[in-house]
Amino acid sequence: MSPDFHDPDRLVGQIFEQLATCRAEMGRASLQRVATALRVALGAAVLSEAERQAASLAERIGGPRPGDVRVTAHARRTTGEPFDESIEP
Repeated sequence: MSPDFHDPDRLVGQIFEQLATCRAEMGRASLQRVATALRVALGAAVLSEAERQAASLAERIGGPRPGDVRVTAHARRTTGEPFDESIEP
Protein backbone atom coordinates (compact mmCIF):
# COMPACT_ATOMS: atom_id res chain seq x y z
CA MET A 1 0.00 0.00 0.00
CA SER A 2 1.50 3.36 -1.01
CA PRO A 3 1.71 6.17 1.54
CA ASP A 4 -0.85 8.96 1.32
CA PHE A 5 1.08 12.12 0.44
CA HIS A 6 -2.11 14.19 0.40
CA ASP A 7 -2.92 13.71 4.09
CA PRO A 8 -2.17 17.07 5.79
CA ASP A 9 -1.57 15.47 9.19
CA ARG A 10 0.96 13.08 7.69
CA LEU A 11 2.76 15.91 5.88
CA VAL A 12 3.04 18.01 9.05
CA GLY A 13 4.33 14.97 10.93
CA GLN A 14 6.98 14.42 8.27
CA ILE A 15 8.10 18.05 8.54
CA PHE A 16 8.57 17.71 12.30
CA GLU A 17 10.34 14.39 11.83
CA GLN A 18 12.77 15.97 9.36
CA LEU A 19 13.39 18.91 11.72
CA ALA A 20 14.15 16.51 14.57
CA THR A 21 16.52 14.55 12.33
CA CYS A 22 18.22 17.78 11.28
CA ARG A 23 18.78 18.72 14.93
CA ALA A 24 20.09 15.29 15.85
CA GLU A 25 22.43 14.87 12.88
CA MET A 26 23.57 18.41 12.08
CA GLY A 27 23.29 20.32 15.34
CA ARG A 28 21.41 23.27 16.76
CA ALA A 29 22.90 25.94 14.45
CA SER A 30 21.84 23.99 11.37
CA LEU A 31 18.37 23.50 12.78
CA GLN A 32 18.08 27.25 13.33
CA ARG A 33 19.04 28.01 9.71
CA VAL A 34 16.70 25.33 8.37
CA ALA A 35 13.82 26.50 10.58
CA THR A 36 14.34 30.11 9.45
CA ALA A 37 14.28 29.05 5.79
CA LEU A 38 11.22 26.91 6.47
CA ARG A 39 9.36 29.86 8.01
CA VAL A 40 10.13 32.03 4.96
CA ALA A 41 9.00 29.29 2.58
CA LEU A 42 5.89 28.61 4.64
CA GLY A 43 4.99 32.30 4.70
CA ALA A 44 5.37 32.54 0.92
CA ALA A 45 3.25 29.42 0.43
CA VAL A 46 0.53 30.71 2.77
CA LEU A 47 0.46 34.08 0.98
CA SER A 48 0.23 32.34 -2.39
CA GLU A 49 -2.64 30.15 -1.18
CA ALA A 50 -4.47 33.16 0.31
CA GLU A 51 -4.16 35.03 -2.99
CA ARG A 52 -5.41 31.98 -4.88
CA GLN A 53 -8.45 31.68 -2.62
CA ALA A 54 -9.13 35.43 -2.84
CA ALA A 55 -9.01 35.28 -6.64
CA SER A 56 -11.35 32.30 -6.62
CA LEU A 57 -13.78 34.10 -4.31
CA ALA A 58 -13.66 37.28 -6.42
CA GLU A 59 -14.42 35.21 -9.51
CA ARG A 60 -17.42 33.57 -7.82
CA ILE A 61 -18.98 36.76 -6.49
CA GLY A 62 -18.19 38.88 -9.55
CA GLY A 63 -15.93 41.54 -8.08
CA PRO A 64 -16.27 43.96 -5.18
CA ARG A 65 -19.70 44.83 -3.86
CA PRO A 66 -20.72 48.28 -2.57
CA GLY A 67 -20.49 47.28 1.11
CA ASP A 68 -17.09 45.55 0.87
CA VAL A 69 -14.19 46.92 2.89
CA ARG A 70 -11.14 47.88 0.84
CA VAL A 71 -7.74 47.33 2.42
CA THR A 72 -4.55 48.97 1.17
CA ALA A 73 -0.97 48.53 2.25
CA HIS A 74 0.30 51.21 4.65
CA ALA A 75 3.11 52.12 2.24
CA ARG A 76 0.61 52.86 -0.55
CA ARG A 77 -1.45 55.34 1.46
CA THR A 78 -0.95 58.89 0.22
CA THR A 79 -2.07 60.86 3.25
CA GLY A 80 -1.19 60.49 6.90
CA GLU A 81 -3.75 59.35 9.39
CA PRO A 82 -4.80 62.07 11.83
CA PHE A 83 -3.83 61.66 15.46
CA ASP A 84 -6.82 61.20 17.74
CA GLU A 85 -6.11 63.54 20.67
CA SER A 86 -9.10 62.26 22.62
CA ILE A 87 -7.20 59.07 23.45
CA GLU A 88 -5.20 59.52 26.62
CA PRO A 89 -1.95 57.62 27.28
